[in-house]
Amino acid sequence: MDAMECTLAGRSVSAMFIVNLINKASAYLKKDRKSDKLQPLMNKLHEDWLMIQPIFDALTANQVESFGYLDMWRLRDAIEKLEDAIDEHDYYKLREKAKEQEVSELGSCFSKMKQVVTSFLTHSGSSLEKLRKAIKDLGRSTARLLEQTKYRPQLDTHVLRQDHEIGFSPVMLNKMFGRQEEMDMIVQWLIKPLDGNAETQVSSTNPMHVPVISIVGPGGMGKTILAHHVCTDARVRNHFDTIAWVRVSTIFDVERVIGEIVEQVTFSPCNYAHLEEMEQILRDKLMSTKALLVLDNVWEDQDISQWEKLFSVFSASKTGSKILLTTRLNSVATLPGLITGCEERLMSLFVIEQNEILLLFNHFALGGLEVGAPDYAELQSIGARIAKDLSWSPLGTKVAALHLRDNLTPEYWCKFLQDIDNFRATTTRDIAVLKISYYSLLPELQVCFRYCSIFRKNHPFRKEELVQTWISSGLISAQFRGENEKNLGELYLARLTAKSFFDQFGGEGDEPAYYVMNDMMYDLAKCVSRGECARLVVPADFRHVNSSVRHINIAGINNFRVGDVKKLLRLKKLRTIIVEDCGHVQKEVVSAMAKVVKNSKSLRLLECSLFKRWHFPDGLSGLKHLRYVKISMLQN
Repeated sequence: MDAMECTLAGRSVSAMFIVNLINKASAYLKKDRKSDKLQPLMNKLHEDWLMIQPIFDALTANQVESFGYLDMWRLRDAIEKLEDAIDEHDYYKLREKAKEQEVSELGSCFSKMKQVVTSFLTHSGSSLEKLRKAIKDLGRSTARLLEQTKYRPQLDTHVLRQDHEIGFSPVMLNKMFGRQEEMDMIVQWLIKPLDGNAETQVSSTNPMHVPVISIVGPGGMGKTILAHHVCTDARVRNHFDTIAWVRVSTIFDVERVIGEIVEQVTFSPCNYAHLEEMEQILRDKLMSTKALLVLDNVWEDQDISQWEKLFSVFSASKTGSKILLTTRLNSVATLPGLITGCEERLMSLFVIEQNEILLLFNHFALGGLEVGAPDYAELQSIGARIAKDLSWSPLGTKVAALHLRDNLTPEYWCKFLQDIDNFRATTTRDIAVLKISYYSLLPELQVCFRYCSIFRKNHPFRKEELVQTWISSGLISAQFRGENEKNLGELYLARLTAKSFFDQFGGEGDEPAYYVMNDMMYDLAKCVSRGECARLVVPADFRHVNSSVRHINIAGINNFRVGDVKKLLRLKKLRTIIVEDCGHVQKEVVSAMAKVVKNSKSLRLLECSLFKRWHFPDGLSGLKHLRYVKISMLQN
């Protein structure tokens, strides 16, 4: 286990959340005579945890490794055991209340009431015993933590402190710098008829003659932002009847791509089971539509058959339709030309001019500070050095500026420069900046960000669905804060978006907004979530699953054997299980997955479409912490 996993283990919840857990456990155990001896321990834990949080607030990312592991996973296990014990005690209290109500409605009956009381006392005794054990475990882990921190050297006083929880000022996150010339060239190509004709004609020698222009460049150069600005340009919107945007990512699944296009051009869900049906629907629609298709973040340059299926459908569109593609790979950019017979159109993005980088940095970092304010001139000077050091990446510059915007002191900015240099000894500059910004987030924001690594790269998140998933998986708890969980989750998403951990698209007019992690942020999420989250696509992925994993998404279960699935039985701390629909799955694999679910006693969220051959209520009845179940295609 590396320092990254150690860090995430320690920053999954705030100290105040733990203090409130201790207080709630204390209230439940107060009336239990067997727990009298634990009262001094609970009082000490309460005081200790009020002291511990500043230690973590003062711990910068590059100090983690030297700071040591601090038995962090044992500590996290102890915290979650206490949370489970409290949740289980609440569960029996609610069940008891429901039974009392049932007896009341049926009429007074001593024998039935006796059964209710006896049942409650039995389960209550069991849950109180778990509470006592959890408190003792937390006491031991906390003592080890305090013992190790006692001997640590004094921490730096100019630390990269966590961002303020409230009061952040929104900025125009998608403002573009240094790409106006490229944008105008792309817009002109899109709206200009080809070959001097009023309309672009389908080639008689190649039926898949579809004009394509590609934006090519390294990660963080602003390809997606540029494409977004092109699509929102009034000239482009007026020229095309419809614009469809699909994030393709590493796997070019033509069925998914065509399905998403169908939904966007028909403005209705795509519920067709077969690719041929979707192709015909799309052909019919495109016959009368001049369409712009945006294929964002494409990596596939080997499987030509997937491309051919897409182009064969799109070539039937009304003359004048075109495709805009973004990619890091020149081999991807040249592939459409080979297939369609069209001349290749490539727009290569390079590092933008230094003065544009400085404008970008100042816009995001100093936009909320008045010229002439205290420290403004000094911050400008330090900012120029930071912008020059980050001139290789517009994304890195933007993330750094948004982080520094909340920490407007010269000492902090100088320390930021120093930490970039320290990180660069072990990683690249772009990852260094992203890590610094990530470590500055509140623990609650960090864990929500990490959780999203279980979804596929470039997954489009809808606000309501993502917030509900965070809540159901136990990542957001508002009961100790007097706030609504949904409102709190939306605040977390807004803050992560304001810091560029997510990019927001859509949301204009009646168009629903969606949120996406760009490639670099997704890679960061995968990195910092090791040991906590896992996405399983092929059998080889099982080799990298640590027993400490809490959240899994199984995206390729149709590729797994029974033995592969049974390996998940060793994961005793699972709180999230998502099984994506993968078509036909063997009955034995379904049964093995059902055992994994029944074995996951801490499970909060279950989402899958496998259990049409499994009578799931029998398997779920023993899962006391389960809050959210979504099972589709159920059959008896």
